[in-house]
Amino acid sequence: MSYSMRDAAARTLRLVNGEQEIGHSAGFWTAVTVVAIGLIALPAFVSAYALLNYSYILSTVFLALGLCLIWGFAGILSLGQSAFLGLGGYAYGIVGINLSHGGTTYLALMAGLMIPTLFAAVLGYVMFYARVKGVYVAIMMLVVTLLFETFLDQTAGSQWHIGIAALGGNNGLGRFSGDIHEPPSLALGFGAWVVEFSGQSLSLYYLELALLIVIYLGLRALVNSRFGLVLAAIREDSARTEAFGYDIRALQLIVFCIGALLAALSGMLYVSWGNFITPSIFGVTNNILPVIWVAVGGRKSLTATAVSALTLAWLSQRLAIQGEYAFIVMGALLITVMMLLPDGVVTAFVKKSVTRRVANEGQNAAG
Repeated sequence: MSYSMRDAAARTLRLVNGEQEIGHSAGFWTAVTVVAIGLIALPAFVSAYALLNYSYILSTVFLALGLCLIWGFAGILSLGQSAFLGLGGYAYGIVGINLSHGGTTYLALMAGLMIPTLFAAVLGYVMFYARVKGVYVAIMMLVVTLLFETFLDQTAGSQWHIGIAALGGNNGLGRFSGDIHEPPSLALGFGAWVVEFSGQSLSLYYLELALLIVIYLGLRALVNSRFGLVLAAIREDSARTEAFGYDIRALQLIVFCIGALLAALSGMLYVSWGNFITPSIFGVTNNILPVIWVAVGGRKSLTATAVSALTLAWLSQRLAIQGEYAFIVMGALLITVMMLLPDGVVTAFVKKSVTRRVANEGQNAAG
């Protein structure tokens, strides 16, 4: 390895372990490694049904990380991230139904990622360059999402189709629409070497886990870069940051598009997992739950958000078995955390642990 490559690797490691994100010690990274190994080994110890649920849970974390990035680091609260999740899922499903024909799904993958991102670029440009901010962004995003849901609910007739993909109204795109065409699972590879990432397969679970690790580390490096530091400055005082010469609107637009891209990834993985998507994906519940995940864990930390999303998504599934209690419990949890631990449960726990460790080291040094 040349000197320049070693230098670049060292800079990347410093960014991943930077001060903008919690967790810098050897103990923290040991814990992260243990959790990663545990998740890798998990399929060997659970049933096929449980693996199906865990694959779904992993797919939701990308949505939460995107919201953490735009809200926790850039100060942009969005109550409509499921607009990009749903748009990504529908775009992937429609293109996949029309073009995959049992082959690879690269075109569907590109559509599922690019269409929501381009939509976010247009919408974000309108909002940020019109100086829309604060609660008005949150309201606009929620309205946009509900407009998608309302429109797609009305597309039940046979005239509502794109190619051979029937939109299906409130029954959705896929097996509940009464149409024989279902959105395909991701199929990637070349020639005879094509792997299908379906909901019940180990391949989808491991694909999601690999993507989660790579994206988590990449986002850590991003928020600790100069770009991330400027985002934090915008969050704390946008007017002062702009006075220093930064184009805060362009930066907000970029991070908004990154958040949309991550939400779209969640949407595509969801469709690959279940081979269907319905307009309910745009509903209020699916917009509020990610906010709860991020707020409960700690919105200024990617690590806290990932832990919270995994835990609360699992808890929601367990509560849903008992009836319509999941959302009530999640709402009560959010209210409690916001009152007692405004920085989030995971963030508060880590800060308390660090404070205790520093105090003990000080006492040992003094002794």
